Amino acid sequence: MNNTLNVLIIEDEEIVLEIFSRILGKYYNVFSCKSVAEFERYKNENVISLFVIDLSLGSEKDGIQLIKELRSSSNYVTTPIMVVTAHAFNQDERTAMKAGATKFLRKPVENDLLVLSAKELLGN
Repeated sequence: MNNTLNVLIIEDEEIVLEIFSRILGKYYNVFSCKSVAEFERYKNENVISLFVIDLSLGSEKDGIQLIKELRSSSNYVTTPIMVVTAHAFNQDERTAMKAGATKFLRKPVENDLLVLSAKELLGN
């Protein structure tokens, strides 16, 4: 486990958030967020090595807006962003990648693919 790498997950479905947190928590220090407010707090109080973002958050902001904000921040302009979403259309992927996402995965995602993708993006 690499406790020096912080992964911030934002996902509005509690069960999915719990599963992703447990899986990635075996390898990294994970911060789990159900809301944009939690996301903002963790992002500002910690150095994040990887963001895992759902596109549909059921809040005032969606994943695309968060990606754009991260890319406009000097702290996170190059930090890897992995989108994991049920939005399965090619246009959703194009929009996310254009906004600044590094990787796009569709739900349901295999546990092994989630870990492999995180390791690939973090270079470990």
